[in-house]
Amino acid sequence: MTARETIFEEQEAPQASRELAELKTSPSYVAPFEIIRRRVIDDYNEGRMTCDATIVIRIGDAEETEAAPGVGVVHALDNALRKALLKYFPYLATVTVMETYAHATGESTEAEVMTVNKFSDGKLSWTTLAKSGNTIEAGWKSLVEGYEWRILRENDRLRRASQNPNYGKR
Repeated sequence: MTARETIFEEQEAPQASRELAELKTSPSYVAPFEIIRRRVIDDYNEGRMTCDATIVIRIGDAEETEAAPGVGVVHALDNALRKALLKYFPYLATVTVMETYAHATGESTEAEVMTVNKFSDGKLSWTTLAKSGNTIEAGWKSLVEGYEWRILRENDRLRRASQNPNYGKR
C-alpha cells in the first residue's frame, strides 16, 4: 500500500459522520427520512450540459417526489432533496453546502472516491465524509448524511426544550 492509499484509508470521519454512524447502531434509531428512489439525467442539449435530478423520499407515511436542475449531478440531487425536505423541515432553508471536495485513490477510473461536504446554517457548521467506488454515490451519501445529521440535531434540541422549559436560556 502506498503512503497516499494509507492516508485515504485512515482518514477519520468528521464529527457529523461519526455521530450519525454511532446513532445508527442503536436499535431504536429511526431515520428522519428515507430515500426511495433517485434518478439523474446528465445530458447535452442544444450545445450545453444539463443535469436534472428527481428523487422520491418517504417521511413517516408520506412520500414526496421532487425534481430540480443543477450545475452538475450532485448539485441537481442536492436541489431536489432540499425541495422535498423543506416541506417537512423548514429550518433547513438556511442550510448550505459551503464547500465540497472529492479525492480519489487508486488507479484509473475504478479508484475509490472520498467526498467531503462542509455545511453551515449560519449558526452551526458540520462536515460529512462518504466513500464509494462511484463518484456520484460518494457525493450523494455525504449530502444525505449532512441533512440527516442536521435534522436529528434539531429534533434533539426540540426534545430537550420540551422536557425542560429553561433549556437554552442563559
